[in-house]
Amino acid sequence: MRKILEKHPNGCFDMIFADPPYFLSNDGFSCQNGQMVSVNKGNWDKSKGMAADLEFYEEWLRLCYALLKPNGTIWVCGTFHNIYLIGYLMQTVGYHILNNITWEKPNPPPNLSCRFFTHSTETIL
Repeated sequence: MRKILEKHPNGCFDMIFADPPYFLSNDGFSCQNGQMVSVNKGNWDKSKGMAADLEFYEEWLRLCYALLKPNGTIWVCGTFHNIYLIGYLMQTVGYHILNNITWEKPNPPPNLSCRFFTHSTETIL
């Protein structure tokens, strides 16, 4: 984000679509095509704790806010793991949330533990 901000003046973008890290890489496993697979996507997706995650999200939301035109819009993807925190921070930074879009996943990862509902949606704010 900082590299983009260095190349472009403040307030030059009409729209930003963001799919930030969800910080779900936790050495767990899932099932994909009948095979057990790691949920780890890389170190960039590993949580460093709630305070560090909060700082990360707030920093890039502020950078995006600076890049947007006064009437620009941002779309941010997330799951229940991070979207509520992101929504709170968006309002703190100065964004106005106009809609909450539910994206239904027609083929979500299975719920292997059977202790909770299958995570079959993502949210876009």
